[in-house]
Parts: sequence; structure tokens; C-alpha cells
Amino acid sequence: MKTKIILVLTLFSVITTSLSAQPVRSGTGASDDFRSLQRDFNAWKKENDLGTLKGWKAFKRWEQETQMHTDAKGEPNVPTEYLQALTDAAERRKNRNSGKSALMTGNWYPVGPYTVPNNLTYYMENGMGRVNCVGFHPTDTNIYYVGVAQGGLWKTTDGGQSYIPLTDNLPITRISSITLDPQNPEILYISVCDFEYIGFGLFWEIGRKRHTHYGIGVYKSTDGGMSWSPTGLSFQQAQGDGSLIREVLVHPLNSNELLACGVSGMFRSTDAGSSWTLVHDSLFWDMIPDLANPGTVYAATGWVAATNTGSAGIYKSTDFGLTWSALNVNIPPRGSVQRIKLAQAPSNPSRIYAVMVDDVRGLYAVYRSNNAGSTWTLRYDDLNILHYYDGSGTGGQGTYDLGVAVHPNDADKLYVGGVNLWASEDGADTFQPAGFWTTSYGPSIHADVHAIQVQPQSGRIFLSCDGGLYTTGTIVPDDWNNLNNGGTFQTVWDNRSNGMNVTSFYRISSSKSSTGELLAGAQDNASFYYDGTAWHTINGGDGMDNIMDTTSAGRMIASSQYGYFSRTDDGGISMTGINPNVNGENGEWTTPIIADRNNFAVLYAGFENVTKSNDGGDTWSALSNFPAPPNPYGSELSALASGSSNPNVLVAARRVRYEHNNPGAVFRTANGGQSWTDITAGLPDSLFYTAAEIDPDNAAICYITMAGFSSGQKVYKTINGGQSWTNVSYNLPNIPVNAVKVLPGSGDVIIGCDVGVYVLESGSTVWQDRSAGLPNVIVSDIEFNPALNTMYVSTFGRGIWATDLDVFTSLAENSAKTGARLFPSPNAGRFTLELPEGGEVQLFSVDGRMVHQQMLQRGANRVEAGLSSGLYFARVRSGKSMEVLTFIVEK
Repeated sequence: MKTKIILVLTLFSVITTSLSAQPVRSGTGASDDFRSLQRDFNAWKKENDLGTLKGWKAFKRWEQETQMHTDAKGEPNVPTEYLQALTDAAERRKNRNSGKSALMTGNWYPVGPYTVPNNLTYYMENGMGRVNCVGFHPTDTNIYYVGVAQGGLWKTTDGGQSYIPLTDNLPITRISSITLDPQNPEILYISVCDFEYIGFGLFWEIGRKRHTHYGIGVYKSTDGGMSWSPTGLSFQQAQGDGSLIREVLVHPLNSNELLACGVSGMFRSTDAGSSWTLVHDSLFWDMIPDLANPGTVYAATGWVAATNTGSAGIYKSTDFGLTWSALNVNIPPRGSVQRIKLAQAPSNPSRIYAVMVDDVRGLYAVYRSNNAGSTWTLRYDDLNILHYYDGSGTGGQGTYDLGVAVHPNDADKLYVGGVNLWASEDGADTFQPAGFWTTSYGPSIHADVHAIQVQPQSGRIFLSCDGGLYTTGTIVPDDWNNLNNGGTFQTVWDNRSNGMNVTSFYRISSSKSSTGELLAGAQDNASFYYDGTAWHTINGGDGMDNIMDTTSAGRMIASSQYGYFSRTDDGGISMTGINPNVNGENGEWTTPIIADRNNFAVLYAGFENVTKSNDGGDTWSALSNFPAPPNPYGSELSALASGSSNPNVLVAARRVRYEHNNPGAVFRTANGGQSWTDITAGLPDSLFYTAAEIDPDNAAICYITMAGFSSGQKVYKTINGGQSWTNVSYNLPNIPVNAVKVLPGSGDVIIGCDVGVYVLESGSTVWQDRSAGLPNVIVSDIEFNPALNTMYVSTFGRGIWATDLDVFTSLAENSAKTGARLFPSPNAGRFTLELPEGGEVQLFSVDGRMVHQQMLQRGANRVEAGLSSGLYFARVRSGKSMEVLTFIVEK
């Protein structure tokens, strides 16, 4: 147990002591190991204060999503149907949009956030969402591509002033590597996966909701990213970590020669990606081209402690990957070094640095070669520069976040980013802090650096992190004595994240008034609050569930993981902690909280039992005493619902706990909590209950939704208060369902899934796909604002989207009713918009601002809006129909 606890403390490489596996697996299993890891964490959690520790959240994210993607027996599954559902959705979008990912047509338009919010957390650096990498145009410094963890590939042609998304139609929108052909920069290759979660969930889940990282191989574009096709190097997600590709390279002098490396080995192509040959079967974690010798490549293999796979080493090829030679670095291949990140000095190509991650994800050492890899010397193993504070602690997150780069003109200046940023100016003999994850030492960068890259033409340094993309001309190191005595960091960063709608949201709330307020909890980036004119971040931590007072602007409750809640009455300027957890029970990762739909002062929160407040959260009392589950550890509530027509009716869903053999359960009260009835009979109790919804017009009607991959078990309905249940999953694909809402007055049921939005009209037995216009990402929650005739959905990786409520409810499946045509695109801000019956158009910029509005005559209309370069959305209304057309302006 001691070994496991140490690894838990360092981002939960606890799997090390439980598994010995190969990097590619195509079956289920290891569920006993999965459950033992859960039990170990639960025991460790009881003995440690998580509020004083950093690094445990990755395990909880992984665990939550793993258990929500199991089969009906609680075993992590290999759902080929999941990838098929993603592929089918991508094909529908492709056919609708002529294959152009940036030119979508449908009924949804983005709401944001598109700009870095105003920071009201007062302690953590602001961010938009995780960026993994950048790909630079070989000659034009204004053109580069940004790879986002969950939000796809984005392109700028004006140096980051505006961006357009390029991969919304792909089956998966996760990017780990971007490579442009130096001979023809219109040709791009991308690795479609999220390599950063290597080692988490190797066996146990394939379609990990939200934090899914498995990949589908290398994709290619020949038109600057406007359209994509798979190369011959493809994978199935059932191959687990074996599907992860870390880097892709194009030979600088021969466009037909490519290299791609990852968990399954080093692959080589001589026909521009049509076919590939495995030339080295080691687990590769990095690859860089020699800046002075075309055809020479350096690569690093690695050992994954979490699965006890691979071996660490450094290799060199002088024939562009056809053959490889192991370099003599003199490090243990297994047991000590996991990851190696390489960096070459542009001003002295013989100088190569290797930053190594140890077995608990902290710094093992920095090695250096002055002779192109022939010999290596240990330069640094003092402070743990991958730790989250000043380097004095052990452990870190080096298998997840690690960026390394050398100054373009000074070979002695080395930059290393982990949780924080460090700099050496003496060839890695010493290191000083250069950036910190909080605002304790003035403005800096967001936490968790994934890449540090130097733009070759300009020499500017680009830093990709969990908060987005930053650039600077010069990184200035400091020292802890100065910082701890009132000093601040001197590096001036330019945040280039504006214009990319890439935030990953767990839950969303909206006002019901014309103010248009929104509140949504974001992974790693606190809670986002939109006050009707601007975005702000409030509360801190991972933003989770939330509620908004529907009658009083600026009054709301936000939360962070495990049910730590805070209330604000002034739009987040001040936050007051509230404590619904009166009995000290366990809270779920995303602990549910709801308000009485008719009285915001009446609140309910779900831990292992339901608690209630009658005064807006000032005081709380226990409202339930549910029967204990078979195992005494307990099981948390994962969903709550209250009745609108009868506020005395509440439904609480208890999550399944596979590791303790505790089934799920659903309870209902019809008298405000005085007594509760177990209404689980008729429901599958071996699936994770994700959401509950009581019909606003009839409190006897309730819906329960499920995660997991049990075919035909997605949505259940009762019309008699839970006395009996009907399976209304009908034709839904075998994918997790994350959210459910009933439209007031119609009885129509709307669900958000891992792939899109579906509607079951009242009286129908067919679910209709209403995802036209949405990117191919996870829909995590649904909200209505009748005052604005708007329906919102939050997504995990592409922000918040909206549609007109009246149009949404009247649509036929996948229809676009206005018949509008907009051409040409791209254009220079002047275009033609054809509309058969006339109507109105509103143009929205990427930051959500309406920039133009005009009435349209029947037939062709000339639109001249004086638009700057970027992506725009034309929201066209014609009678009772609405359609959104996306177009690009290039100048």
C-alpha cells in the first residue's frame, strides 16, 4: 500500500503496482485491477487532505470517465460501436458541408467564450482550454496552426488575431502533433489523439467521455486544412494506448518521405502517407529533426510506469528513419526514467539537451550532448523543476505536461516547462523560475506546459499549456528570493488564445431573463460567468456543477470538484463559501446541486444523501437518510431533479460503485423529503446514472439517463412516479447519454450525448438527431432561456453553443429549412446571400458579437459588412425557420 500511496500522490501512477501489460490490447478485462485501484484511492483519500495536495485530479478524471464507459457488468469495455458512432456523425457533417470542416451548415451557432475572461478568481492564471502544440508555416510568420486537446485544429493567417477551426468534421477532435510540408505548406499532417494521457485507461475504457485520449492515426490535408482524409497509418480506439502517435515529420527535401512515432513504434512512409512500414517497434515519446542536416533525426523512447511498458533511451538516424542507432546515454532503461524530451540548439546544432522524467513524474535529470549525440553528460539533477512549487518536493506531472526549448541565438539558454516554467542561462548547470501557475508573483502563464516551440523565422517563443497559447520574444528568469520578497516575473507574455472556442465544460446554467447570463464549469479553468456583455472566471479550481438565480442578476452558486460550493451575489466579484455537506459525506467528482424551480432560495445538494437549504445556502440540513449500500464505504449521488409543477417532488440518483459491488439506486420523495421511496426496480442498476429530469408539467413523469456501453439502455421513463419504468432508448446509438431536459409545454425530451443532441418528440418512438451545425464533440449539458428564445448546450472542448428554441422544436430530422445559400467563401467581407422567401440575417464574429444585421429580399442579396479576416456565422431567419451558415473572410 505504501508504494501505491506514493504514486497516487504524484498523479496516481498507482497502476504501476497493479498491472503489467503490453501497449496494445484489443479486449476487455483487468476490471479487478481497476476496482482495486479505486479502493486504494478511496482509502488514501480518507487519510489525506486533498485541499493541500496537487496532482490527484488526473486520476479522478480518468476514474470518473472510465466508470461511465463500462458495460452492464461494470467492466471497462472495448466499444467498437463508439468509434463507429463518431465516424457516422463525422460523415453526416462531411456530406452536409461538402467536406469542408470550416464551412458548416446547420442550426447551431457558437456563444463562446472566444476571449480570455476577466479574472475574478484572484489567484489562478486565467485560461481558455488546453493547447498541445503549434505548427508553423515555413515562410509566413502570420500563418500557424494550433492543436487543441479536445477542440481540434485551428488556423490563423494574421498572427493569432483571429482563428478558424479546421477539424470539426473529423470523428475525433484531439490533436497531438502538427507538421507542414516544407516544400508545400498547403500539405499538413496531424496526429489525431491526445498523447498526454498515456498510461491512463490503457485497458479499461475506449470511449472515455471528455478525457478520452485514444487516437485514430495520422490525417492529411492538401488544401491548408480545409479538408482532411486519413493516411495509411490508422488505428482503432480498441487498440488503447497503442493508437497514440506522438510526432509526425516530413523530410525537408523530399515530400514523399514521412516519419511518425508513438506507442506502437516508429513508422516510415515513402509515398506521402499512403502506406507505412514499421521500422522500430519501441515505445517512442519524442522525435525531432536535425536543424542542420536534412535526413538526420533524433528520437527518444520511454518507459511507462503505469503499465510497466517500454524502455527509455535516445536514438539517432542519418537516413531519415530507415535505420536507427542507440546513443550511449547511460541511463536505466526501465524503473527510473519514464519520459525523455529532446531539444536542439538552433545556433549550435551539435548541442542537444535531454530532459528526463523519473518514476514518480518528477525530474530525473537533464543531460547534454555537445557532439550531436555521440556522448552525453549529466548536467542537472538538483531542484525538481517539474514540481508544482519551488522544486523542493518530489513527484510532478512530467508524463502529462513537459515542454523543452533552446533559445534561438544562445545555446546555453534552455527553457523547461512542467507545472511551471523554468529557465537556465548556463547550459543547464542551474535553473531559475520563469513562470508560475498562480498570480502570487504577478502576471504569468497558466499551469501545465505541454510544448515550448520557437518560430524559426521570427525567433518568437510559443508556449502551449492547459490555459491556451502564449508567445514572447524573451523569457526572463528570476529567483525565489526576489519573488518571495515582493518581486514579480519580468517576462511579458502575449496571450494568443482569443478567438479559439476550445473550453471544456462540465455543466451549464442560464438565466431565464433577457440579461442572457450564463454560468459554466470548466476543466482546469474555474467557472466561466457571462454577465450579458463579457466573460469572467470565478471561484477557481475545476469548475463543476452550478446554478443561477433566475430572478436576480449576478446571483449564483459555483463549485469545484467533490462538492466545494461558493455563492456570489455580485457576479463573482466576491465569493462566499457555503457548506451543504452537513454530515461530512463523500461527494461525487461533479457533485450535483439544484434549486427549487420556483424559489431560488430553496437549494438541494447531493452527497451520499440529499441536503437542503431554505435561505440561499447560508444554512443546510440533511433531507434524506437513504439505506446504506452493501459496502460501508457508501456511494455518492450523481444526479438530482426537482418538480416544477409540484416542488415537493424530488428524485435523487445514486451512482454505481463497481469497486465495492454497490449497485446504483434511485430514490423519490413526494412530500418534500419527509419520506423517500426506492424506485430503482425496473432500472439497470449496473450503469452510471448521469442525469434525472422531472417533467415540468407533470411531476409523476421522470426520465433517467445512463452512461456506459450497454446497448439499448440509455434513457428510461416513468409516468407513475417510479412505480414502473419504460425503456425509451429506442434507436439511440450505443454511446453514453450525459444530459436530459424536457421542453416545457411540449413534452419533447432532449438529450446530450457523447455524439451530438437527440430529440424524442412527445408520442414518438424515434429519436431524431438534431446536431446539424455542432462540432463533433461531447455535449455535456443542456439549458433553456425562453425569454431569449434560446437553447444552450455546453461541450467538452468547443465551448457553448446555442440555437433558436422555437426553430429547434419544429425541425424535422437533420433539416435545414431556409434554403439559404452564401457564396463565395472565403470572401473579402462582401458576398451574396440567396434566400428563396426573404428574411433577416445577423452576422456574428468569433467572439460572439453581432457585427452586421440586415433584411433580405427574396432571391439574391448583396451583403457588404466591412469585415476583418476571420470566421463568421450568418444566422438567417426566414418565417419560422432558422439556419446558420459559416463562412471565412480573408484579406
